[in-house]
Amino acid sequence: MSWHFSISLNTADIFTVLLLFAGAHFFKFSRFYMVLMEERMLTFFDILFLYAGTTLVNLIIPFKLGELYRVAAVKHMSGSFKTGILLVVIDRFFDTLALLTLTLPFGLLFLHEADPVLVLLFTCLILLFVCFLTFAPSFSYVNRFLITTKKSGRALVLLDILDKADEWHRYLRRLIRGRSPLVFLASLLGWIIEFGALKIFAGTLGKSFDIEEFIRYINSLLSGGTGFIGKAYNFMGIAVFSVLTIVCLIMTGGNVKKTRYERNGSVGK
Repeated sequence: MSWHFSISLNTADIFTVLLLFAGAHFFKFSRFYMVLMEERMLTFFDILFLYAGTTLVNLIIPFKLGELYRVAAVKHMSGSFKTGILLVVIDRFFDTLALLTLTLPFGLLFLHEADPVLVLLFTCLILLFVCFLTFAPSFSYVNRFLITTKKSGRALVLLDILDKADEWHRYLRRLIRGRSPLVFLASLLGWIIEFGALKIFAGTLGKSFDIEEFIRYINSLLSGGTGFIGKAYNFMGIAVFSVLTIVCLIMTGGNVKKTRYERNGSVGK
């Protein structure tokens, strides 16, 4: 397959794309940072290293499988598997919500159709949100029912599972309490600026890029394959985040490799 396009790169184009790319990831990092603020023993550069390193892996590994690495990395740095899981859930939820806010109305109003992948994502978000809102009253009812009417060993096991689920739910609420509007706004601004970066980047390659192309770009990220523009943009991201990850390692003197417990001498205590 041969690509037919004209390249008209100049210093202004490169600077503008890099500036917008940095702006998009500034807001995405802000979302990441606002959620991890609860982990007070993680420094700013710890969190920056986590974002840079895990984003780099996500750019390299298709199908967003890098999120599994993000869970493991946050668990290693914070000492909490729960924090890793919930960080990724919150990050993906608000990221996807902002994306759908931008793309679904366009499809319905101008294309008179909704992309099936986006509809599936929207359905998943609705289900997650309903589960989040209904968990507390459901937990209260089931917990009271089991305590008052059931005395078997299985009931005790179920009560223990419910207690663990309630602990995760309360921790999830604490991670987003008072900052969910800001997290959503950061996600929205990140996607808007990234669309601008992709549009200018495509123009430098002699290609057009509109909201329809943006939707195709999003679908290709989820399916593990991207077009020429997506691959070139992804390659630029890998280069930028490789440098940023190395800078973070230098700035922290390599201490990011240790957990918060190791840094505070509390291993085994």
